[in-house]
Amino acid sequence: MRTKRSRYFRVITLIAILIFAITVYLFQHYEPTVEATVLIERQSDMIVEEKIGLKKALVITPTGVDESVGWIIYPGGKVDYRAYAILGFQLAQESGQRVIIVSFPFHLAVFDINAGKAWTDKYEDTEDWYVIGHSLGGVMGAQMAKNNEKVIGIGFLASYPSANFSDSDVRMISIRGSSDRILNLAAFADAQGKFSPYTEFYVISGGNHSQFGSYGFQKDDGMATVTKENQIKTVVDFLVLWGSEK
Repeated sequence: MRTKRSRYFRVITLIAILIFAITVYLFQHYEPTVEATVLIERQSDMIVEEKIGLKKALVITPTGVDESVGWIIYPGGKVDYRAYAILGFQLAQESGQRVIIVSFPFHLAVFDINAGKAWTDKYEDTEDWYVIGHSLGGVMGAQMAKNNEKVIGIGFLASYPSANFSDSDVRMISIRGSSDRILNLAAFADAQGKFSPYTEFYVISGGNHSQFGSYGFQKDDGMATVTKENQIKTVVDFLVLWGSEK
């Protein structure tokens, strides 16, 4: 009897520990930097939080917006979507097109892979969309884009596709940093055959994983030898040039 009871309590204890660990993991995430939150406040006429039911996103609309093309940004795993405000704001300004930074439950795209579709459907006057994803966001964003006829291009920031696009004519761009220690380079190499034949590959010398957003230094990442400002500007320059070639 005592043996059965002790086993029962051990099982209950293990389950309780597991539930606690999962809960802690789900509610921990990287917050946006003060710089990012201040930008959102100062540019409140251009950067607006919108909602579709329970879904919310930062919608960045530049003056004289070109409605024909739009951009969807999928944040990295466990990163607050507002941390991409600086990247999105600069992209909107330089491209002259609307940029929408989507959010996910528990800051994980796996819980709402098709989040971006709600926004491409809402802005129905925009016929063509680019989907850009950072890290896990790139993997999940590509899955959403694969089944969305409005998506004409997919961008991977320190990321790669899990779905196979080797026979697709969709345009792609891959940008990573040479000092990135979060991106699994072995998995990245294995995924080369899944990229579209129409993919451009770029490496930012001295760039790391964390500086694609504005959320501070990500644990286990490499130290960047370029500033965050320069890395984001380089990313925006690559994206705008790539997007203009459609």
